Amino acid sequence: MVKDDIQLIRRVLSGDDEAFTALVRKYQKSVHALAWKRVGDFHFAEEITQDAFLRAYRGLPKLKDPGQFSGWLYVITNRLCNTWLQKNKEALTLLEDTPVVEVQRSAYERYMSERYEKKGHAHREELVRELLAKLPESERTVITLHYLGEMTAKEIGNFLGVSVNTITSRLQRARKRLQQHEELLVQEMLGSVQLSDTLTESIARKVADVKLTPSPTGKPFLPWMAFGAAAVLITLLLLGASNQYLVRFQKPYSFQAQSEPTIEIIDTPITLNIDSKPAVRNQTGRINIPSETSGDAGLESSSSVLVSNQQVDSHRLSISQWAQSNAPQGGPVLNLFTASERILYAATATGIYRMMPDESAWSLVNTNIPIGEYSMPIAEYGGTLYIVSTDEVFASVDRGETWDSLGPRPKGYAVELIATDETKGHPSQAHFTMYLALQGKGVFRSTDAGVQWHPLNNGLADKRISAVAAIGNTVFAGTNEGLYRLNSDIWERLPMGESDTIHSLAVTKDNLYVGTGPDISTLSKGAEQIANVDDLSVSKAFHSNDLGKSWTEITPISKPPFLRPPTGMKISAVGQTLLIQDFEQFRSRNGGQTWTNLGLDISPFTLNGFQAVVVNDNIYYKVDVFGIHRTTDSGESWHPFMDGMVGTGIRDLAAFDDKLYVYTGRDVVQSADGGGSWNSVLVDANKHTFELIGKGHARINFPFDSKLVVAERSFYVIVPETDNLRILTLSIVNNLLSPVPGIPAFDNETQSDGLRTMLGVQEDYAKAGGFAVDSGTFYVEYKRALFRWRPGDSEWTNTGLIDLGKQSDADLRRGFKLAVSGKTVYVGKRDGRLFQSLDEGISWKDVTPTLPIRFTHFKEIIFVGSTAYVATDTGVMASQNGEHWRVLTDGTGRRIVVDRLAVDGATLYGAGDEGIYRLDTRGHWEPISPNVPGKVISLVINNNRLYIATQQRGMFHISLAEEGYSLSRK
Repeated sequence: MVKDDIQLIRRVLSGDDEAFTALVRKYQKSVHALAWKRVGDFHFAEEITQDAFLRAYRGLPKLKDPGQFSGWLYVITNRLCNTWLQKNKEALTLLEDTPVVEVQRSAYERYMSERYEKKGHAHREELVRELLAKLPESERTVITLHYLGEMTAKEIGNFLGVSVNTITSRLQRARKRLQQHEELLVQEMLGSVQLSDTLTESIARKVADVKLTPSPTGKPFLPWMAFGAAAVLITLLLLGASNQYLVRFQKPYSFQAQSEPTIEIIDTPITLNIDSKPAVRNQTGRINIPSETSGDAGLESSSSVLVSNQQVDSHRLSISQWAQSNAPQGGPVLNLFTASERILYAATATGIYRMMPDESAWSLVNTNIPIGEYSMPIAEYGGTLYIVSTDEVFASVDRGETWDSLGPRPKGYAVELIATDETKGHPSQAHFTMYLALQGKGVFRSTDAGVQWHPLNNGLADKRISAVAAIGNTVFAGTNEGLYRLNSDIWERLPMGESDTIHSLAVTKDNLYVGTGPDISTLSKGAEQIANVDDLSVSKAFHSNDLGKSWTEITPISKPPFLRPPTGMKISAVGQTLLIQDFEQFRSRNGGQTWTNLGLDISPFTLNGFQAVVVNDNIYYKVDVFGIHRTTDSGESWHPFMDGMVGTGIRDLAAFDDKLYVYTGRDVVQSADGGGSWNSVLVDANKHTFELIGKGHARINFPFDSKLVVAERSFYVIVPETDNLRILTLSIVNNLLSPVPGIPAFDNETQSDGLRTMLGVQEDYAKAGGFAVDSGTFYVEYKRALFRWRPGDSEWTNTGLIDLGKQSDADLRRGFKLAVSGKTVYVGKRDGRLFQSLDEGISWKDVTPTLPIRFTHFKEIIFVGSTAYVATDTGVMASQNGEHWRVLTDGTGRRIVVDRLAVDGATLYGAGDEGIYRLDTRGHWEPISPNVPGKVISLVINNNRLYIATQQRGMFHISLAEEGYSLSRK
């Protein structure tokens, strides 16, 4: 882990050479794997490995960012390999060029016949060379580092300076190119390689003879003024180099291909992700969960833990145990696109979906494209689809079922992708151009079908791009400072009324429609502070049919005038039918001459980046925070339409009374059949009224940061509101949620406002942090303080525990971590301090100094019997009294980091990026599955199944029956 590297490097610079030995043990196999594949000789690679670590040790005082150590070590190794190859190039012999088709045809027969020969090992080694040779360079790199270097996708990404999603994608593609028996052979050969036992000792002896000289200034070697010029010069040299020249000198096993050219400037590597164009062909129609090995090796043990072939086999089997659960419909949709022939495509966290005109549900057609958390624009030209992924651009000629990688794309948040026809003269001269808009980075153009991209921002400097569109080969860009048109590679601003900020562009034939509005990112006052309608009447719609030379305003008008919050108009169009999404929705069937008001629309007000598509006069689709909605009556009524899609809209998951409960962000739903079907859990309207229920057209039944808690054989929903916090409990008799009897509301004047004054802060987020119940006594965090209520109390009591720690907007759930058993209460605060009370929160003791490990923040705290378990970002600790703690490790002594804890009877389970674990009778973590299909946000056990809710991929389950996890323990 990067954090461990930083700590070790600090110890090395303080004179602790044993800390550097730990770094050697952690990275020696990875460095050797890289060197071996570069020079082709095992023993020379060991010498290069020694030299690489020795140079790294000498250069540590000059390393500006210790967090970049692994990438820096990669640069050093790569350069040493270059030097070795230059000196020995005359002695090198290239492998015979073996056609890929021949390798694929004969691989299995050769393997079966040669495995029993006397020199079978050498033959298998040669066959592995041939199998690796048929992989593109970028895929050969990651498959080698994965099996030979025993590195996870995350570690490879850090090592090469590439995102985890890209590494996972390349690993998946490599496995698909290799048939199953071929991959097992590669895995067997690479996984069985052992380094010399004396390698680490030899490096340690050489290091001991070196005296480090600290950098006197700690400043970069080159002045910062030279940095920009140097980067530009090196970039031009790389991009200008002939591909033919590179190929001539590129060995089949060379790691020096265009896939990961890395430049080191001032001791810090800058990685240019310039990938050679691989012929990626992905298998379709099934969910493929990314596979990573089980986490970092860690530094708890003095010896490396080697993964055997048998362990890797059980790893493969354990991944197959995960089954996608049928979660409630809904979840983020990253893009919605209408292609020719009215075929719809949707990109979600679980894959690419398609719906044909005659179908009534979505079909999952591809799961192999790397998918992030943000928009994935799609464009079409000549029957080919193009999609912008996290780091690459892909193309599909078979309606989205398989995709070819075209190479890397410019970095940044992708706003939109369009393709224009640049045909001139004879049809043989036909070609097209693609334009990619990145928010905050401008527009990029590609004239070679997405292989190379060049910035096109003359006239768009410092503008934020919101949309791009084209009529023929005339391109328009909407920005926060108006509408621009491309003319001879220069962007010219078009005059268009007083509204400057463009929110959407829509094109039908020669008609250009523009939606404008305020620049929401710079608004200094909220809607409730705006005094009159005129302040809000800034969202407008315009139309032009002469490429922007003249404009007609077509803004729909509310009758009576409606006080519109500032959102910005989103326009979608097909033919003469227009749909406008603002705080209200409008429809026009005559190009905007007249409008029909379709009523309020909460979606754009919730989040401004949603989109809609118009299929025909009657059928429209739109996306909001809860997924896709459809209308078949021209917008008169809308209904959720996620049929066939994997539900990913899970905010919280709980198990109670043999049922599963999910909070979707607006509803609490229940399943009595393990996720097979879901029904809403209703609120007893006679006993409780939410602030948002029943108000206009609001579709949210619970505030977005509500949470589910199961405690003391009861099910609770914690509901934070603007000036209150309510606790609901589920009645098993009538299956209704209603307020817990006797619990009072929070008195805002005496508690809330007074608390704000004490804290000196005005923030309202994280009003509901920790929550726990024991023996009828409730504890809850409300606006940065811990309150207690006991049966018979007339009001909540402030326990005096206040948290002033800063909370990141990216993790609104990181409030107090809270657990209670009897009168003992543990509270983990945002700043990483742990407090204990033995008298129900009357007095508090800071027990942080007694903790055996250092960490940044808490993940979760839970009681199992009288033992408290505290999960942090560096490991899990346990104690029965708060004075003496032990660190939980696996059987090898390695600390395990888990994000969520769950209890089944007296058994503790943990889930994190490293997999699923169960605490055995000896107090060690026992692996159940060394992999998880996504970032775990909830963990529960129900009916002998372990369920996880993931951040993006939905809900999964795994059997806890003996036969379900015995494979991972062999």
